[in-house]
Amino acid sequence: MNFGVGLFSMQTHADVAADHKTLYRAALEQTKLVEKAGFDSVWLSEHHFLEDGYCPSPLATAAAMAAVTEKIRIGTAAMILPLHNPVRVAEDAAVVDNISEGRFDLGVAIGYRKEEFDGFGLSIKNRPSLIEEGIDVLLKSWGEGQFSYKGKRFAFENIDVTPKPVQKPHIPLYIGAFEEPAVKRAGRLGYPLLVGPGRTLDMIRDTLGWYNEAAREAGRDPSLAGHVLLRETFVSKGEKGALEGGEKYIINMYRFYLTLGIKIFIRGEQVKGPEDPLLEHMAENRFMIGTPEHCAGEIEKYRRETGIENIVCRMVFPQAPLEEISRCIELFGSEVIPSFK
Repeated sequence: MNFGVGLFSMQTHADVAADHKTLYRAALEQTKLVEKAGFDSVWLSEHHFLEDGYCPSPLATAAAMAAVTEKIRIGTAAMILPLHNPVRVAEDAAVVDNISEGRFDLGVAIGYRKEEFDGFGLSIKNRPSLIEEGIDVLLKSWGEGQFSYKGKRFAFENIDVTPKPVQKPHIPLYIGAFEEPAVKRAGRLGYPLLVGPGRTLDMIRDTLGWYNEAAREAGRDPSLAGHVLLRETFVSKGEKGALEGGEKYIINMYRFYLTLGIKIFIRGEQVKGPEDPLLEHMAENRFMIGTPEHCAGEIEKYRRETGIENIVCRMVFPQAPLEEISRCIELFGSEVIPSFK
């Protein structure tokens, strides 16, 4: 099993007296702690135009994380590729890969917030072609020599993108996808999924079924895809403390996500808003909230039921004190990870 920590988003919150300078510095210190605690990776995410200053520059931050670590991988989960010029993404990602000496993973997603597309002067309706052409351009940019490209959204002629990544044939790509068409696109293209943390086991099975079907139709072997499973995680030595932390830091975070327009389904019904009583059942069969022993049991269940052996523990909560996040990282590293190594 491989374990990661995320998602570093550098969001301010009224419950935490920390400005962005403090949050970015803390993220670098906690990244070093993640490596020391025995994890395999750290992960960043991206959003724009939010009052809390959600990290808009994951590749710049990833470069800083690479510079203060030696072993762990650094990944994006995910970068909203349709918002960017893919040649520039290819350049910046290659720089991160060189700084890290080949420890970078690029996860991309299609995006879902209309405000972000409007802010960059883009049409959200063009997302599918933007991400597919964007991935094509990334791969051509990381190849040897010059290339030309002409698509619906992008056109480049005789350009040679440098530097080239350290990793060959290219930087590992992952696709974050939730809706069935996006999952099937990932399967058709042949890149592993970043399976989001809000899914129950039944939803994960459906997701993998869509992926496998599309991969086989495209002539690909889905068993070769090393998917990454993100799980909301709050670990404490006592069950009571874990449940209290889970409610305070995880459930409340999903109330915030609902205000951004994300869709959440609980017991087969779509949650209507932040005050919907369904949220009382949010944690059922989808989060790791408990003692180290409980979390270890959940990990074994995920591995048995899904076959996924890469788990990213989402324990960097915007409303949690920085010392609480560090405590979770250390406890998980000392009392959960050794059971699987």
